[in-house]
Amino acid sequence: MDDIEPNDALLSVKNLVLHFTTSRGIVRAVDGVSFSVRHGETLALVGESGSGKSSTALAIIRLLPRNVAAYRGSIIFEKMELMNLDDEEFRKRVRVGGISMVFQGAMNSFNPVLRVGFQVAEPLIVNLGVPREEAYKKAEDALELVGLERSVAQRYPFELSGGMKQRALIAMALITNPKLLILDEPTSALDVMTQANVMNLLKKLKKELGLTYIFITHDLALASELADRVAVMYGGLMAELGPSDELYPKPRHPYTELLINSVPFLRQDKEPTFIRGSPPDPIEPPIGCRFHPRCPYVIKGKCDVSTPPMFKADGEHWAACWLLEEK
Repeated sequence: MDDIEPNDALLSVKNLVLHFTTSRGIVRAVDGVSFSVRHGETLALVGESGSGKSSTALAIIRLLPRNVAAYRGSIIFEKMELMNLDDEEFRKRVRVGGISMVFQGAMNSFNPVLRVGFQVAEPLIVNLGVPREEAYKKAEDALELVGLERSVAQRYPFELSGGMKQRALIAMALITNPKLLILDEPTSALDVMTQANVMNLLKKLKKELGLTYIFITHDLALASELADRVAVMYGGLMAELGPSDELYPKPRHPYTELLINSVPFLRQDKEPTFIRGSPPDPIEPPIGCRFHPRCPYVIKGKCDVSTPPMFKADGEHWAACWLLEEK
């Protein structure tokens, strides 16, 4: 399903499964997702709330809750199979200098009674044994890198604005020099101007540091600002995957098409549409294509019976839709 050569891929995920146990039953949050990320590129994971975007990220960095019912598949990072590592090896070889994550909601990611500088420096002190004074200096360097004054290190989180907290959180993620940065809705709680500033910062860091991003968002317009390729998720599965300059003008999955059409157009006399119905129940998903109860192009007797595989639409463009087989 992926045209990226193994030597080109920094991260390769195949048939990733992450299920949770609840009082109602098993939640199939991630149900067999596959994709790769090249060195230096940005892959955007988009979709509605509950589609499995954040759960995919948590599965990659192995931040799992206690109610995990199933966790399997293949995650290869720098030609290293992460599923074969024990927790201590994973911490040393992946979480330190390998993969970092910027979590959704900067306020919830900081301890309110500790100074920002200590929290940014803490990964160096705890994981790498860097002396506290040296770690503090590196923390000030990291804060400066993301456009904050060095004096911010001496302040408490409640003294910072939303945009400043988000920048400090990015500095915390960058302090160990990761090769892959996962950004989970990094601008969702910010106003439009602050959101634009954070996006410009991410572009600048990518260019200067050669970073690789997985950018998680429900905002297709925002994803287009940063993404080289876009992966559309629906109901714990991959619906469509392709280069952004191909996917936006010519989506191949009905869900992607409806998502794009739901965004207001500034320079076109075209009203946005809506997607009828509700996202699928992750405990009892529909049989067949999980989008078929909401799809305007449903093929009776096929879409509601069999789950479609990923069909190659064109080049590196893939979509899980029976319409592509018909064509």
